[in-house]
Amino acid sequence: MSEDDLSPDDRAAAAADPVAAEPPASFGVRLAWERQKASLTVTDIAARLRLHPKQVRAIEEENLGGLPEPAYVRGFVRSYAKIVGIDPAPLLADLNDRIAPPAGSVVDGMTGNGDYSPVKAAARESASRQLVIGLAVVGLVALGVIGWYSTREQAGPVAVKAPSPSPVPPVQPAPVAMPSDAVAAAPPAASNMASTAESAVPVEPEAPVRKSLLKLKFSGPSWVEVTDSGGRVLVSQHKAAGDEVLLDGTPPLLVVIGDASKAVVEVRGEEFSLVPVTRTNVARFVVK
Repeated sequence: MSEDDLSPDDRAAAAADPVAAEPPASFGVRLAWERQKASLTVTDIAARLRLHPKQVRAIEEENLGGLPEPAYVRGFVRSYAKIVGIDPAPLLADLNDRIAPPAGSVVDGMTGNGDYSPVKAAARESASRQLVIGLAVVGLVALGVIGWYSTREQAGPVAVKAPSPSPVPPVQPAPVAMPSDAVAAAPPAASNMASTAESAVPVEPEAPVRKSLLKLKFSGPSWVEVTDSGGRVLVSQHKAAGDEVLLDGTPPLLVVIGDASKAVVEVRGEEFSLVPVTRTNVARFVVK
C-alpha cells in the first residue's frame, strides 16, 4: 500500500498500528480501519466497488454530502463491509441513525400521488374494499327483488297428465349370419371404437401461469433496492446485463433503480414505463 493512496487520516491511523487498536463503532472509520488492517488501498476498494476513489474517501470520512442518495450509500457500505470481511449490520444501523428520511421523496409510480405513506395507502385500500363489497351486496339485493316481482307476474304452470303408453312387446332382432372373414375383422373394429372413445375424452385446460408481483430485467450495470411494506429490504445490490429479479413481497413495495435506462420493469405481468418516474436517470416508484 503506497502513501499516495492514503488520506491524511489514513496515514495517521496507519502509524498508530490499526491491528492493535480496538475497532471503532462509527461506520466510515470502521471501514477505513478494516481496510488498513487488510493492507488494501482506497484505489483497491474503489476498483472492487466500481466507484471513484473520492467516493470511497467520502464513505470513510462519513461525508454524506459528497455521496449520492441514502439507498446507494447503504449499498456501498454493505458491499464495502463484505470486501473487508465484516458484518454490515452494525455499520448500516449507525448509518441509518445519521440519515433522516426526506419528506415527500417517494414518487408513487402507479398512482402519481406524491404524499404516499404506508398507513394512508392501507386505509385507502381498506375503504375501497368496503365500498366494493357494499355495492356488490346492494346489487344482489336489487337483483333478488327484480326476480321476485318477475315470478309474481308470470302465470302459474298448468299441470297436464299424459296418458300412460300401452306396453309394446320388445322386438327380438333376427340372427344374422356373418362370414368368417367379418368375424375375424371384428376385434380391430372394436379396438378402433375404443381408441375413438378415448380420444373423445375432454382434456382439461392447463392452469394459467402465475405472474410475479414485480419483475426487473437489466440490460447493463445498474443498482436496485426494493423495500416491502414492513421496511424489510428484499434486494439491495448491483446488477449486471442479463440479470433478472422476481419479487412477491407484501405490497406496497418501494423501488429505487439507479440506472433506469438499463432496466425493464413488469408489474403483475404487464410492462411498466419508467419514464414518468425517472429523474436524472434514477427511477423511484411504489408498487401497490
